[in-house]
Amino acid sequence: MTERMTRRFNLPAALFAAGVLCALPTQAGIFDDDVARKQISDLQKSTSQTLIEQNRLAEQMAREVAELRGQIEVLTNSINDLEKRQKDLYLDLDTRLQAIEAARGKKPAAPVVSDTAKPAAEKPDAKPDAKPADDASAISKSYESALALAKAGKFKEAAAAFDKFVKTYPDSEQAPAAQFWLGNSYDMLGDCKQVISSQQKLLAKWPKNSRAPDALAKIAQCQADLGQKAESQKSYKDLVARYPDSKAAAAAKQQIKK
Repeated sequence: MTERMTRRFNLPAALFAAGVLCALPTQAGIFDDDVARKQISDLQKSTSQTLIEQNRLAEQMAREVAELRGQIEVLTNSINDLEKRQKDLYLDLDTRLQAIEAARGKKPAAPVVSDTAKPAAEKPDAKPDAKPADDASAISKSYESALALAKAGKFKEAAAAFDKFVKTYPDSEQAPAAQFWLGNSYDMLGDCKQVISSQQKLLAKWPKNSRAPDALAKIAQCQADLGQKAESQKSYKDLVARYPDSKAAAAAKQQIKK
């Protein structure tokens, strides 16, 4: 009897235990779903915050880029204005120097000779040879054409024209100016090596020309731009020594102090 009763009591317990065991996977599944949902929710929040931050940074960068573009545009306009002012200054300087050199080069008029003092062999209707005048006209026209190209900002064409001029008319009155402008045309093109070469030729052939101090200043400046600091300082010191009273020398002294 006791054994039978034990069996009766064990059966419900076993059934209860089996029910509990069957319920456990269901509860575990519910728990797993909650964890997954929480993880997904946290991930969504994190992703959303990341996207918001990225959008904020993108907008900030866009504003900064717009500001930089504006600054670049302003600087570009300023550079263009400075280049134009420099070109106008050079052209004005060249015009004044030409006027000064022309005034210095004028010779006093020849005294009037009376008819009685003329040699008997001279014919009254004799005409002077027109070739020198024609040559002077051609030289002047060639120089002015090259200068017009520089004034128009066509520095590549101007450089070619000035180079041709100094080779064709190396001993002309305008040759020093043409050599100077050849160097400055290369300067406007950003070709420092050609600037140095051109201005050195001017200094070698016309060391006492009024443009010589500016030519040497250009050489020093280009040497500095090329990273040749020692050579640049030497050129500035040479400028001060050779042309102490020039405006270029005053500017060179400031460069030497740097």
